[in-house]
Amino acid sequence: MKIRRKTNQCFNCGYTLDQVYNYCPNCGQENNDNNVSFGTLVGDFFSTYFAVDGTFGRSVMPFFFKPGFLTNRYIAGQRVSYAHPLRLYLIISLFYFFVFAMVGKKIVTDQADNQSIIESSYSLSDIDGLDRETRKKLKKLVPKETLTKMKDELEGEDLKDLQKVVHDNLSQEDIESLKSELTPSQLVLLGIFVPDSLLAAVHAPDSLTSTDTVAAAPTKAALTDKKSKEDNASIFVQIDWKLITKLKDNRKISDQQILDSMNLKNPSPFEEHIAMQSIRVMRAGNEQIVDYILKNLPLMMLILIPIFALTLKLLYIRQKKGFYIHHLIHGLHLHSFAYLAYGLCLLIMIYGIENESMQTTVGFIGFLIVSTYAYFSFLRVYQQHWFKTLIKFNIAGFIYMSCISIFLACEMLLSMLLY
Repeated sequence: MKIRRKTNQCFNCGYTLDQVYNYCPNCGQENNDNNVSFGTLVGDFFSTYFAVDGTFGRSVMPFFFKPGFLTNRYIAGQRVSYAHPLRLYLIISLFYFFVFAMVGKKIVTDQADNQSIIESSYSLSDIDGLDRETRKKLKKLVPKETLTKMKDELEGEDLKDLQKVVHDNLSQEDIESLKSELTPSQLVLLGIFVPDSLLAAVHAPDSLTSTDTVAAAPTKAALTDKKSKEDNASIFVQIDWKLITKLKDNRKISDQQILDSMNLKNPSPFEEHIAMQSIRVMRAGNEQIVDYILKNLPLMMLILIPIFALTLKLLYIRQKKGFYIHHLIHGLHLHSFAYLAYGLCLLIMIYGIENESMQTTVGFIGFLIVSTYAYFSFLRVYQQHWFKTLIKFNIAGFIYMSCISIFLACEMLLSMLLY
């Protein structure tokens, strides 16, 4: 019930009011004093929409075991005896999205932990293409502690892994010392920048230790031709994804510096924003990205309920009692049950069962329970033949799942653009 702080005099016309008046009999303004603190308003909100009273006790059994019963009672006008649909939805949705966010964080954390415990048995000598002379000079010029860290970060016998590790761990002083001792071909092999004046040396046959293991650097003509082709390329083609991957863990380099190093071809403000957001997203941790996306999910699902109600309105447009508000109430009840069922399933799947096949079974059982509940709710509320109801039920489900897919894609896209 709405909380009113009644006054003795109307603020609009000054008419003297009795405490029994909810509205001024002279001008019609509501008899309610809203000049209170923000804390009082927040308290009133929670008291109005989240308070658990006797109506919840009377609503529990029909909510679980009589699909559509609460919707019919509300449509019939029995609205005081049972929990308000919006209040029921808000309470259960809080539980569901809390569990959903908790499970999402746990999955991301577990994946990160699994990745961190993978121990690499590779060393610098295992890198395919790293010749003996380069290894010898590298071990001589680079501090032992740095080499040990580099070995720990190597993920496999791949030259690009070595280049990333070299870039992330070597100081500028180490790189300068290597430049003075290594040939241009060896520098290219390690992924260290080689000036244009030395690029020709990389192509010289005498400077290459092995034509099978060292990739020749592109000529200026080839680079010019490539640049001319990329002048009109889309922003996603122009973005240097490899550069972002290489520098994303180096916190000494700012996002703007990475963006400037890409040398984008006259990007528009929107294209530049996309490029900057791409850098920010790739440099952020998985847990941060998941948190940002999940926090917008409740609003997205709340917007979907009126769309679901509109779908029901169109499917049952010929029914005399089919006011839009009736379908909206039905949608709130169905979502409340689905959130509760799926929330409990998620808790069981993540914290109660470790076997993946059993987790899949629990998720499938949860889907069957929610689908069966919704179908019988359709039968009870709209009172049509079971086969006709089954057809409309599947149509509504298809439209709803399509809307969820579209909204989820849009929500993720907006999250990436606004992160």
